[in-house]
Amino acid sequence: MGNRTKEAILKAAREAFASHSYAEVSMEDIASIAKVKKSLIYYYFPSKEELFKEAWDEAFHKLEDKVFGVSEEDGKYVKKVKQFLRSYIDFLRNERQSLRLIEREKTRLYSEKSQNWRYMKDKYEVFVQKVAGVISSETGRPASEYARAVTDIVGSSALLPEGQMSPDTIELIIIRGIQH
Repeated sequence: MGNRTKEAILKAAREAFASHSYAEVSMEDIASIAKVKKSLIYYYFPSKEELFKEAWDEAFHKLEDKVFGVSEEDGKYVKKVKQFLRSYIDFLRNERQSLRLIEREKTRLYSEKSQNWRYMKDKYEVFVQKVAGVISSETGRPASEYARAVTDIVGSSALLPEGQMSPDTIELIIIRGIQH
């Protein structure tokens, strides 16, 4: 029962944090969605921040597994970058809730100072550097700022209403930018 209860709480937290900002979500909201008493949440997670970190971390692991789990065989840079982008955009299509959870509080990563927020910020920065590595390994140009733009474009599209910007349009914008 323990693992199922904890997973139900995490699922409710992912849903709540993907739909509303960290500040707008209360432990009561999560308890209501999970159909558990608020005190049970505190049994598994000592604070809202710890619960958010756990939900964010899980969403982030899914993102990294999807995006960087693809083979990085040699080939033309556009083909490799397209493969990377397709994985990233496919994550957007299939794990929209996870990406919304990550993106909704991304700016907060740079203003909060607690250990949990620093952990999430560091993890995000490593992800951006991996994106830069994919791009620069194929273009031969430094790509840190471009990688940040790519993650911002894909990530912010998760916050748009569904269908407002097609994944194909996102890919086209990014590929054209890389080619120039």
